[in-house]
Amino acid sequence: MPAANTQFSIAIHVLAALAHYEGFFTSEHLAGSVNANPIFVKRILVKLSKANLVDSAVGKSGGYALARSPESISLLDIFSAVDPPSTPAVHAYPINVDCVISSNIKDVMADVLTDIQKAVERELRETTLANVVSRIKAKAE
Repeated sequence: MPAANTQFSIAIHVLAALAHYEGFFTSEHLAGSVNANPIFVKRILVKLSKANLVDSAVGKSGGYALARSPESISLLDIFSAVDPPSTPAVHAYPINVDCVISSNIKDVMADVLTDIQKAVERELRETTLANVVSRIKAKAE
């Protein structure tokens, strides 16, 4: 089984920290919150910066901060920024024309997977970073 891609959840973690604490934070500081390698976190921050989700500043007081309000950042924005692996694909084995399943599974599964992808994207689009931060705060009470 392939290794899980955690970039999406780490990106949300980092952005939630920036939204909650407000201000500029270094990648090292943010990596401490995630409890992950600062270089790995920095790579994710670079992707978030390219997607205009975070602003970066260099120098002694440099670091990263949210580029937009948490209410205006959807999870789909974050998902798209870190470019996680694509959704499952239909297998490419040849069709056995003598089998009703084999003859139809690819078309049916292509439709099912498209529907799943649309549902995931709709849910990600409707959920904002502010929603996530609010849920974190509620759990912390």
